[in-house]
Amino acid sequence: MNTFKAGKKIKSKKFFDTKTKMMCEHAWEWAKKEGAMNVGEGDALWRTGLAYIAWKEPLMKEGILECYRPFGENYHFKNKMYQASRHTGRYGEDDVSRDQTIMSLAALKVNGDLEELDEIASHLPYRLSRRFVMGPGMWAWVKTLTCNKHIKLYTNITCGLGLIEKSIAIGLNKLIAPICGFKRNVIKNNDYTSRVHYDLKEKWNGFQKQLSRAYYPGFAFHLACWEIFTLPEDYNPLLRKLYTKLMLSYCEKENYLCRLLLGDKTVTWEEVENYNPREGFRWQAYLDGSWSNYNGEKSQEWKDKYLKWNQMDKDCLITIWLKVRKIDSI
Repeated sequence: MNTFKAGKKIKSKKFFDTKTKMMCEHAWEWAKKEGAMNVGEGDALWRTGLAYIAWKEPLMKEGILECYRPFGENYHFKNKMYQASRHTGRYGEDDVSRDQTIMSLAALKVNGDLEELDEIASHLPYRLSRRFVMGPGMWAWVKTLTCNKHIKLYTNITCGLGLIEKSIAIGLNKLIAPICGFKRNVIKNNDYTSRVHYDLKEKWNGFQKQLSRAYYPGFAFHLACWEIFTLPEDYNPLLRKLYTKLMLSYCEKENYLCRLLLGDKTVTWEEVENYNPREGFRWQAYLDGSWSNYNGEKSQEWKDKYLKWNQMDKDCLITIWLKVRKIDSI
């Protein structure tokens, strides 16, 4: 039984707005901005992608598709293209990022919406918005989502570039971690709080603060895992094996979702079942203190009230565990 419940009127940190067709969340008091919707609109497409994977609600698919506006085939733009947005209603078109785009396209791939996926991915411009571009690695990955006859080539390009990029990033992380006090595989999922990060940060000098900004972040690692998971199932070349092996070697033991996305079938049902849902999306953060991810800050009374419904982190974990195991339910 999943925890999904639609509607804006329920008492829940995260809620699905059936009007906008977006998975939203109430902003923390300290994060609210005057004149804004304050429903997590900036990350709505990313969040809706994850929610669609977790619960496969048809309206979520509609919301994702509505975030891609077709344009072109006219005097100004010869070819047909799609402009992504952070939220339905063309919100955030000027600065929509790779995070939003990757997670929404991955959701369509996971749920088998291949016709719509091919249509969007085949016409997605390299420049996602005025602020962000895909980058070579993402560009090659997007090509693997299409019905292109060169899928194998693009898969190898994706994995080759990923292997080079992540080798450098992980190598730098291993140099930065002891200087900033980051310790991996020490804290358990259910024990982690944001204080781990803030306590470290209070002790940093100027050099450590600057150095911490070069740390390859957990949210980027999480997105890379989805890219690997959604590569063609029937093609597993050497570059893909090496890339996956590198990512698994760096993946935290407690990050059950990323381990599953990287093909680690040793994650047990007991581990999945005993995981307690958190305030934020736990799987996109390291537990080494490098990022707060605002977890473990609220009382148990608050959690019982506002995390009762729409436990996206746990339900997404369950969905992928079942999918990797190729079973319908447990």
